Amino acid sequence: MLFLKTEPIVAHRDPRGALYKLHPEAVAGEVYAVRASPGQSRGHHLHREMGEWFTAISGEGVVVAVDPETGRSTEANLVGQRVYVPAGLAHAIFNTGQDDLLVLAFAESTHNPEDVIAHPVSRD
Repeated sequence: MLFLKTEPIVAHRDPRGALYKLHPEAVAGEVYAVRASPGQSRGHHLHREMGEWFTAISGEGVVVAVDPETGRSTEANLVGQRVYVPAGLAHAIFNTGQDDLLVLAFAESTHNPEDVIAHPVSRD
């Protein structure tokens, strides 16, 4: 089944200003920062056992996910929301803007090289 889960990023305001909870629950795995220049894509892989959340903190971009068995693809905008890619879907981040895209990736577990499979992802 091919799906991406999205959730809005909400500003929490107090006397100090606005705070954005990019990942409100505790992180079980690792957090990565991924940078993509305009026109660049990053990722092009899948995890057999681990899902990931992605959140843009600057720039514009999308996450594209592909079901490796059917070739079907879907995409979700990274601006203003966080995007969940479940285990088993190939995925890549595409910079769709004119400035660098900076994305935080929240992994469900620590990095395991044996869980990563290279897989091409295109944006049709």
